[in-house]
Amino acid sequence: MKFKFLLNLVLLISVTCIFNTTFAGDRTVLVERFTSSTCGPCASNNPTVDAFMNSLTSSQIMGLSFHMNWPSPGNDPMYMYNIPDNTTRRTYYNVNAIPQLQMDGILTLEPNYSNAQLTNAFNTRTALLSPVTIIVRQTDIGTDSMQVLVTVYCETAIATPSVTMQVAIMEKLIQYPSPPGTNGETSFHTVMRRMLPNASGITFDLTPGTRKDYEFRIKKDALWNPAQIQAVAYVQTSNKEVLNSAWKLSDFCLLPNTAFKVVNSGTSQNANYKIAVPYIADGYNSPVTFSASVVGNPAGVSVTFPSGNTLSNFPDSVSVNVASTGSVPAGIYQVVITGTNGLGKSHKVSVNYNIGRSFVNVGANKPSLLFNVDGNAYGASQLFTWDLNSNHNLSVTTPQVFATTRYVFQNWSNGSTDTAQTVNINTNISSYVANFKTQYKLTANTNPAGMGVTIPSAGQFWDENSSVSLSVSATQVSYNGKTYYFQRWLGGGNNSYTGTNPSVSLNMTNPINQIAIYDTIDVGISNLGTGIPDKYNLYQNYPNPFNPTTNIKFDIPNSSFTSLKVYDINGREVAELLSQNLQAGRYEYSFNASALSSGVYYFKLDAGEFNQIRKMILVK
Repeated sequence: MKFKFLLNLVLLISVTCIFNTTFAGDRTVLVERFTSSTCGPCASNNPTVDAFMNSLTSSQIMGLSFHMNWPSPGNDPMYMYNIPDNTTRRTYYNVNAIPQLQMDGILTLEPNYSNAQLTNAFNTRTALLSPVTIIVRQTDIGTDSMQVLVTVYCETAIATPSVTMQVAIMEKLIQYPSPPGTNGETSFHTVMRRMLPNASGITFDLTPGTRKDYEFRIKKDALWNPAQIQAVAYVQTSNKEVLNSAWKLSDFCLLPNTAFKVVNSGTSQNANYKIAVPYIADGYNSPVTFSASVVGNPAGVSVTFPSGNTLSNFPDSVSVNVASTGSVPAGIYQVVITGTNGLGKSHKVSVNYNIGRSFVNVGANKPSLLFNVDGNAYGASQLFTWDLNSNHNLSVTTPQVFATTRYVFQNWSNGSTDTAQTVNINTNISSYVANFKTQYKLTANTNPAGMGVTIPSAGQFWDENSSVSLSVSATQVSYNGKTYYFQRWLGGGNNSYTGTNPSVSLNMTNPINQIAIYDTIDVGISNLGTGIPDKYNLYQNYPNPFNPTTNIKFDIPNSSFTSLKVYDINGREVAELLSQNLQAGRYEYSFNASALSSGVYYFKLDAGEFNQIRKMILVK
């Protein structure tokens, strides 16, 4: 790894919204810093970044620092504290030299940093209001734990709805009495301590009006300074753009009750919305006064607050009415609502007033499944803006097979069971989801192969969570001039079976592979010496009751075809332990009943003209 000494500002700006300009809620710009206590250039550049961030408010900018293990000696204690999460985020951005700074994920800033450089980059992001609102609430649980509540709300359209939410526990300031590394720094800001649940984040789809709520409960590490611990959250698209970020509420927040309303064109229309102040910071007591504007100031569209525009008690909400005349053209009209408190602090959200057009989300209930919209194939949820009363063709292929997992179409979310349908866009339905059920394949073979033994349930796909019988067609078979006996199952995959019972049930929560192992020796039985008994006898098993293994002794005075089977209390055969010719002798069979449920069972010996039954009790 090397250091970066030359100034190189790379601006990687991409538009991720359907519209050329995104108008929605407040944006808190995220600064992700890659640094180390053993990096000399980091020590000279970090004060510039710290001063810049301290000049802004917590609702304008948020920081998160990831520490690296280079240069030598690579013993940064903040890196060593959480190697996996630091490494995952470094790999995500392909950081191979430090210091490096990512602003909102897509602006890569390299040293030497200056206030002008940071300000210019910040201004390109803060000018774009976010399509996503994020609310973070943080509460201590006792003295050693904390609860983090994160709400994500999508206010307007995002071109690719699939996003990833990252949640982190950050220590705002770590102060060492002496430098922990070789670069002389003792103060470290916005240090990432832990990613929740991990640095891969949580992926979901965001379409207008989608709300996601998450709760995390974590233990505080004794190493942390409780006064400096802060939960942070941010939402990132597949091209790495951070749509918004947030940390603990400092005053008040806004949240719409709906992201859009759809009305017909060509006639006077109106729609009602509610804008809530759902949460406030501890000790907050300033009234919030609302104002509204329509982006572009189109003629014929007006906004009023029919019940007043000021809130003094929280939580509470104001009513917003948007009206349009019949002359207003069809289109998506964005209404920005601003709430301002008595101290002049403002927050913004937006709602969409759709005249003659609707947002329609089309997708499947399982990831990566293919569907077609108007002849075009897609493998992820898509958001369309369609004219009211227009017709669109939706279809899916079924089944869709991915190795040992198969997806079978069931129905569309509007109730249609046809794989292909034509939908007419109206004001009521804004989503069409193709619902598939999941099936997993049961793969099973014998060892040795080619014995002529069949496994009836093998080679088929079974419904997720279904119970499937696993058995072999014969426990004893002649093959290549030898007699082979079923020995055991060897399983692979969750809920597979490894054991000696030839017939069991499997719960199909995932693909399962089973191997039926045969051998020329019946491994369950052993000969107890060379003595020849004078009569047939079946002894009581021991131990009894047992769990899960017991021993069954029996005597064979003459060479006989011998069968030893186990039956349940209803007389149903549940296990065939032995079915072969035995020479005269005293025998013992070790029976493993791990695949059976607790209860009363009977074991029966048939040898020549002799048969005998005894009872045993399995207690788990």
